[in-house]
Amino acid sequence: MVEADGLFVYGPLREGGSRHAWLQRTHPEGMTRAWLPGRLFHLPEGFPALVPGPEPAAPPPGPGWVVGDFVGYGDAAELEAALADLDALEGVEEDRFSREILPVVLLGGHRYLAWAHVFHVERLPRLERHATELTDGDWGPYL
Repeated sequence: MVEADGLFVYGPLREGGSRHAWLQRTHPEGMTRAWLPGRLFHLPEGFPALVPGPEPAAPPPGPGWVVGDFVGYGDAAELEAALADLDALEGVEEDRFSREILPVVLLGGHRYLAWAHVFHVERLPRLERHATELTDGDWGPYL
């Protein structure tokens, strides 16, 4: 079984975002800039949606990479507790987002596996019609 090393956040949970205080309440051990391969969209409801994709040939930052923060926890139990809260916040049970373990590249080039809340690739046509693609992969201006 594959285990994640932490959590990847790319929207309002990032530092400076409207839900960053929630993330701090989960007592993360640390946080650093990271990138995940995929496409990023801004939804009409005001939230981001990440669709995972293949890793680009060029390292991050750049096209095909979504920027965010890698959030680490002291142990698996602390990570699981944080994820339980986050799943409710992100609407996982309502099937708004799903949670997947994906590869991330940290500032400095280290690679880890992280949980990320994503949109299923089947939703891509709808996103392309109704959402705004952020080609630089950064939701930062909306924070």
